[in-house]
Amino acid sequence: MKIRVGNDLIENSRISEVYTKFGKKFLEKVFTEIEIDYCLGKKDPIPHLAARFCCKEAFIKAIDLPDGVALDFREIELTGNHFGKKYIKLTGKADFYFREQGFEEITVSITHTENYANAVILLYGKES
Repeated sequence: MKIRVGNDLIENSRISEVYTKFGKKFLEKVFTEIEIDYCLGKKDPIPHLAARFCCKEAFIKAIDLPDGVALDFREIELTGNHFGKKYIKLTGKADFYFREQGFEEITVSITHTENYANAVILLYGKES
């Protein structure tokens, strides 16, 4: 079995600055409608947006993309219930490269505080 890991940490203030500057345009470029609705439903959406941003970055770090290939962040969606296990849903090129490389399963762990958000992604697959 092959395993790859991706990790990302971000200061929530960075997401806050971009959101303040670009607003809805930023949200629609980076997050899915489900992610936007979930985060904006929170008293303070910034830590939740930051955690989802970290998931996307951590996935990209874990997957071995060919040179010059970029993924649309909206192809990497964090789903799951409010207090339980989270899942990554892939579409488009993100799903294509995940499967092409022989991966079959993703585990994700997120955490966020007032100041930071972190995500760890593990990709599991069969050796080629």
